[in-house]
Amino acid sequence: MRAYLGTDSRSTTDDMTATHATVRHLTCRVEGLGHKLFMDNFFSSPRLFDDLLRCKIHSCGTVWPNRKDMPSDFRPKKLKLTKGDERVRTRGNLTALAWKDRCHVYMLIWTRHQKKEIFVMTANKL
Repeated sequence: MRAYLGTDSRSTTDDMTATHATVRHLTCRVEGLGHKLFMDNFFSSPRLFDDLLRCKIHSCGTVWPNRKDMPSDFRPKKLKLTKGDERVRTRGNLTALAWKDRCHVYMLIWTRHQKKEIFVMTANKL
């Protein structure tokens, strides 16, 4: 077992952050098995999701809008949404989603579905 104690200079490179390296270490035993990984915004990034997909691990999770490789129009100062609005950007099978509830919520989702099969459901409060 290897505990994560903050920045790990042995595992990081220019393309791989310490959190990216931690996730890759924790998922090394399930590579190629088609598992799904759900994570929060501390770990998720487009580069990590790309890397996990190469290992046949599908990912989903919240993400910070200022992460490297996120759509530039998702930055908080550029994103002008009102409550209930959403914005979706895709790159291949990677979907970035932003919507406004009480605050802005950002997600990354790897999907195997065609674009025409993806839809967003919204529900009004009763």
